[in-house]
Amino acid sequence: MIKAILACDEEWGIGKDGDLPWPHNPADLKWFKDNTVNGIVVMGKSTWDSLPRKPLPKRKNIVVTRTKLDSAINDCEFIDFSNIKFKLLDMNSSQNIWVIGGAKLIEGLFGIIDEFHLSRIKGIYNCDTFLPGKLIKEQYFLSKSNMVDGVNFDIWCKK
Repeated sequence: MIKAILACDEEWGIGKDGDLPWPHNPADLKWFKDNTVNGIVVMGKSTWDSLPRKPLPKRKNIVVTRTKLDSAINDCEFIDFSNIKFKLLDMNSSQNIWVIGGAKLIEGLFGIIDEFHLSRIKGIYNCDTFLPGKLIKEQYFLSKSNMVDGVNFDIWCKK
């Protein structure tokens, strides 16, 4: 199963100027870690560049890029954007596969994502990068929603 896990504001915004626009949110970070540890995380090059710590520990990291990068980093694999869909669909893994961003990668993989796990951050943060909220609402249903420390954690499953 391929899942996406991201935080977004009330307008489905996920980023501004290449970073998260809201203040540090421990509840969101804990939820992200609890879900993705011991799994496979798939991210675009911009998301990789924005990580304060590389690779994300206790996870296999797959970085999707259009440029050639050194693939000699432990627990990390660099894959060309044109091959990612086939690579993910062909993976025979008992581990969860988590797409963690960014927006271009979500757009490119939208048709094969089975679930969206979203931390809904209260407020509007003038983002310049967004999830396709309208498409998510049309093609997925909200199967679960929990509020923890002021953050809604929603799980949207493919219809």
